[in-house]
Amino acid sequence: MVEFAFVAPIALVVITGIFVSCFLFFQNSAVTDGATAGSRMASIETSLVTVVGAQICESNVPISIEAAVAQAAPQLKVNPARLCETSATHLSQGTVVTNEANITVDATPNLAGPTTVTVTVTFSGKGIAPPLTATYSMNATSTVPVLAP
Repeated sequence: MVEFAFVAPIALVVITGIFVSCFLFFQNSAVTDGATAGSRMASIETSLVTVVGAQICESNVPISIEAAVAQAAPQLKVNPARLCETSATHLSQGTVVTNEANITVDATPNLAGPTTVTVTVTFSGKGIAPPLTATYSMNATSTVPVLAP
């Protein structure tokens, strides 16, 4: 019985650590899946950008890149802000929202006529139980060629 009293707390910490680590790996896999789906959607959009008021933003045709990321990674909360132009080759959601997956899109050679698109998804995940309750930054990038009409 004395041996159990010494071994049980250590065993419980190890088992809890394994579960928490698995959860973080699961989140990291979701970030990667989201980046892949977002780049796939960006490559098949009929027009990557459109004019919205005074801004140039993502066209959302057939669906938005944010929606594609959210569908591919339903366990992640995705920043719903629209992707808008910050340079001739870059779309961004503007403000970065903590504890949500944030998306950026880079187009080569430019947004008007891209030949390749790169989607980057960034997410800050937090462990679910001690000893791994710190915040972990996860990034995934996917680059694909744009399909010609």
